[in-house]
Parts: sequence; structure tokens; C-alpha cells
Amino acid sequence: MATTMWQPGRRLFSTASVLMILTAAAHTAGQLSPPSDPAVTELLAAMENLRRPLGLGMNASMLDLLRLLGFTMTVTFAGLGSINLLLAGSPDTTLGLLRRISWANVAWVGAFLALSFFYQIPPPFISAVIIELVLLASLLLPPRGSERTASRN
Repeated sequence: MATTMWQPGRRLFSTASVLMILTAAAHTAGQLSPPSDPAVTELLAAMENLRRPLGLGMNASMLDLLRLLGFTMTVTFAGLGSINLLLAGSPDTTLGLLRRISWANVAWVGAFLALSFFYQIPPPFISAVIIELVLLASLLLPPRGSERTASRN
């Protein structure tokens, strides 16, 4: 499986998938790092103290909601990156199917890139630009080697 994902026609897709997983790890580190600014510490305390009943006996704080949304990005990037690697590593996955999956990845990473740009958050924006460029390269650059003609399937 490991050798299949690094074959011609799959390398850049696999690289983008690894970058997704690394983005998830970096995002987790950022979520868990303690604030260095006293104003941020004060804001987080206020968010922890502001609670709303949400049903089912759950009384989440605004900080809980923020963390849920933050860790959702981690889980999503790790999950999609892992699924991509499993598909790239399977000899049953044709290059044509991998190409269609690449376009789906270009769409969701592009939407994430646009959101990161709109809300002006540089770390996810930079990660999204890098992943998007690698995904686009996987689609636009012809694969080297014997799989060149197979990639058009």
C-alpha cells in the first residue's frame, strides 16, 4: 500500500493528503497552546463563564462551542487526509477515480481557502494555499513514467 501511493500519478495527491494531516496536527497544537496575551486570557475566561442550555441537559459555554468548531477542523482535515491516503494507496483505485477525487478535494480546500481569506486568518489560509497548489499540480502536471496514458482514464 505504501509504495502504491507514491507511484507516478499518485505522488502529488498523496503529498497533498499528508499536508492535510500535518495541517490537522498544527491546528491541534494551536488549539491547545496557552494564550500569551492577557486580553485573550480574559476573553477566554468570559467565554467559559457564558453558558447557554442547549437541550439534552447540556449547558455548553461559548468556549466549548469555540473549541468544538476548532477541533472540527482538526478532525475533518485528519479524516479526509487519511481517506485520501487509503484511496491513493489502494491498487484498486484507478487513476481516473483518483483524479475525480482530486477535483472534489480542490473544491473543498478551495472553499476553506476562501473562508480563511475572508475571515483573514493567516495560518489556515497559508496551509490551504499550499494544499490547493499541490492538488492543482496533481491534476495539471502530467504524471511521469508508464502511467501517463492510464492517468487519462
